[in-house]
Amino acid sequence: MLQIAEHQPLQTTLSSPSERWLILSVSIVVALTATPLRAHTDGAPLEPHDFWTTWSLPPSVILPLASALALYSRGVHLAWTKAGLGRGVRTWQTGSFCIGILALIAALVWPLDALGESLFAAHMGQHIVLMGLAAPLLVLGHPVPTMMRALPRTWQRRLASLASSEAWRTGWNWLTATSIASLLQLVVFILWHAPPAIAVSLENDIVHSIMHGSIFASALIFWTAITRKHRSGPGAGVLGLLITFKFSLITGALLAFAPEAFYTSYGIRSMAWGLSPLEDQQLAGLLMMTVGSMMYVVATVILVGVWLGVSEKTGMTPNGFGSRAACKGPT
Repeated sequence: MLQIAEHQPLQTTLSSPSERWLILSVSIVVALTATPLRAHTDGAPLEPHDFWTTWSLPPSVILPLASALALYSRGVHLAWTKAGLGRGVRTWQTGSFCIGILALIAALVWPLDALGESLFAAHMGQHIVLMGLAAPLLVLGHPVPTMMRALPRTWQRRLASLASSEAWRTGWNWLTATSIASLLQLVVFILWHAPPAIAVSLENDIVHSIMHGSIFASALIFWTAITRKHRSGPGAGVLGLLITFKFSLITGALLAFAPEAFYTSYGIRSMAWGLSPLEDQQLAGLLMMTVGSMMYVVATVILVGVWLGVSEKTGMTPNGFGSRAACKGPT
């Protein structure tokens, strides 16, 4: 359930140094949105000599990032002002959210976005960061209740009413079931990595944005499902992670050991970086086999470790049954 925090007057919160720093930071980010820092305005692919000066700063990326950071920071400030440091939102959750924002910047602003126009390996790296790094870190940051605190009371009540409605809860519980969320993420990934889809995304900025948005959204849903508390234990989450790991491993192997390049739409763009189209594809496959797949292995180990720790504290077995109840038997 969403927790509704008391709304404090804006002028009282803006008096703190942290809030003033936040306003200044967001203002700078928004101002940069209108600054043409991108070196290639003619649509030419990125080359090595332009690497440090080519930044992607579309409003469709910068404004949501700045808004999310502003709402989250204000929510944390209100929670800690009222309850104390680490209360309401834990410090590690705040750190997780901030690192997740940095991961989004790396994937969508610099360096991977512009580089992804020249190298399929960088394009794959974007999706690995979005799915396996940014999404879980943001989910662990407890973002929705924290951002809710920063909204006016009327907005809080309306959103809380929507979230508590039967239709919303039924739909959300269905969507975040581990099986559905895992299937959704895999289907979205497969559809967008078909060679024709990659070709269209290279030529159309709107399709390119929809690709990244849908991949990231499906990953958020997946990690929400994985991190939900299940009465039966971590079995469903572990299964979802292992299936995704196996899929990443197999897909990476297909790309790494293919005898020819599948993504001909990249043409000879990779040659400027010293890679043939086939070598570029093989590098993308290796990234999936190693970095991409290992993220899910690490998440599996962490999930099982957390569950075992909770089980030890509460006297629950990994199967989710209390040890005392098991001794008593059925009644």
